[in-house]
Amino acid sequence: MDTRKIAIFTDLDGTLIDFDDYSSDLARPYVQQLIGLGYLVVFCSSKTFGEQRVLQEELGINMPCIVENGSAIMSPAGFWNEEITTVRHLNEWQCIELGKPSVEIRQRLNRVESKFGESLRGFSSLMTEDVASITGLDIVSARRAQEREYSETLAATLPDDVWESLDSAFEYEGLKCLPGGRFHTVIDSVADKGAAIRKFSELWKAQSKETLVSFGLGDSENDQELLENVDWPHLVKRPNGSWAGIAGRRIERVNGVGPKGWVKVAQQLLGQAQSIV
Repeated sequence: MDTRKIAIFTDLDGTLIDFDDYSSDLARPYVQQLIGLGYLVVFCSSKTFGEQRVLQEELGINMPCIVENGSAIMSPAGFWNEEITTVRHLNEWQCIELGKPSVEIRQRLNRVESKFGESLRGFSSLMTEDVASITGLDIVSARRAQEREYSETLAATLPDDVWESLDSAFEYEGLKCLPGGRFHTVIDSVADKGAAIRKFSELWKAQSKETLVSFGLGDSENDQELLENVDWPHLVKRPNGSWAGIAGRRIERVNGVGPKGWVKVAQQLLGQAQSIV
């Protein structure tokens, strides 16, 4: 008999947490109820592992998370059977790497900047105080945002057509430049949120013999791959009250900004818990 497991893959900034003040207060009780039902709540964000782990601890989560736009899957020690996949051990966590190390990403980015003729202001090149100023984070949180293992966040503010004109240069260097809610992020071209979700689902099926029934929540163009690779994709509104221009007829557009939209989806899931499984 085929058994199923519910997994919720969720973006963070502007989705589960508030875009302006980074608060998780609205979603917190619903996250805990979903976990209580045995659902997997898997963060899938451009944030670093350090940033995501702090939020997990705030919400009482000890589950895998997909970090730096799909560049790696971080899981508690023992979560994956190491006979079915290769992992790197980092303290009490298993790391499945899908992208390239940040030192290599920055080397390639430097070549793009040389062609462009000016710096794109990667977070790693900025003072921590400057990162705190432009993000609204405190100093400790800003430092975590700089500690990237597989990517680089860009603070440059350029018109959309200029970013688009750089696509070929990024592609030539084997990079992807992804627009997020606030900043652009550069990652290895083979990594993305969708690839990480597919890998997670394949490993889950191989290890547990259960089929994942996946729900996805996002708010920006950066969540396109996330939403394309789940069974039930949901797009919440951005702070200006609009939905991101993501194509896909299957996507359910939720009438709620950020965490308010996230809560609406969680309430639906909690109300339909028996019928889903």
